[in-house]
Amino acid sequence: MGLVGTISPEIGNLSFLVSLDVSENSFHGPIPTSVFNMSSLEVLNLRNNSLSSSVPIDMCKHNLHRLERLRISYNELYGEIQSSLGQCSNLEYLSLYNNSFRGHMPTQIGNLTLLQQLYLGSNNLSGNIPKEIGVLTNLQTLDLSNNHFNGQVPAQIGNLTLLQELYLITNNLTGNIPKDIGKLTVLQLLTISQNKFNGSIPKEIGNMTSLLYLALDKNATG
Repeated sequence: MGLVGTISPEIGNLSFLVSLDVSENSFHGPIPTSVFNMSSLEVLNLRNNSLSSSVPIDMCKHNLHRLERLRISYNELYGEIQSSLGQCSNLEYLSLYNNSFRGHMPTQIGNLTLLQQLYLGSNNLSGNIPKEIGVLTNLQTLDLSNNHFNGQVPAQIGNLTLLQELYLITNNLTGNIPKDIGKLTVLQLLTISQNKFNGSIPKEIGNMTSLLYLALDKNATG
């Protein structure tokens, strides 16, 4: 709607609000902490503004327990992804895509067992992809692209048997492409280009008979 300015903290007074969508505007400044106290919220969509702040360390600790969709992608948010996010246990859709989040991906994200869509791409995240990712067996889309993840892809990624799209492009991932990836038999899109994988392409990749798009370029794979 072309709205500009900051989001008023008084919006947190709407204590019975179930859905808050101010996406695709020109809001700037911080996300009011009062937003994270709206205990009836099921949908929070702040996508594509110019919001710049960190998120509260206890963002899901006291409220937001009903939240099913959190979409704060395409902003200028920074700081670490808080471990308390794992207490928003009803989340089905989570997108922090295209911000400036840094640090490690918290292992507590494994508590979000209802997640179907997880978008953490285009940030400054680093460290290993936690093995707890393998607990998210309802995932259909996993996007960790354009970060600084390193180390090996955990074998537990083979547990995500409902996964249809997997984006790992442009990281610093090393080692072999895990053979467990062959368990993802409904996967349609796999991009692991521009990493540091080496060794051979596992034969198990031939089990992925639903694949429509496969990108392995710009690695050390031979």
